[in-house]
Amino acid sequence: MNYVGNEKLRAEVALLTNSMCDLRTTLKVLEDRYHWQRHGLTERLAGQSLRRINTLLDEAFNESLMLDECFKD
Repeated sequence: MNYVGNEKLRAEVALLTNSMCDLRTTLKVLEDRYHWQRHGLTERLAGQSLRRINTLLDEAFNESLMLDECFKD
């Protein structure tokens, strides 16, 4: 264990990473539902935005995973 005195930080980082994982799952459902090849302009624009959000979230999620891995149990 390499985080003595930082248990709260460790727990909050783990919570953040788990929450981001849940958010990625929700985003994937929305992205499948409103993809950029839909017929309506609104749905196509939503799909385009959701794809961009997914890209940005993946980058942030990877950062949180790397931070989470720094803590050794």
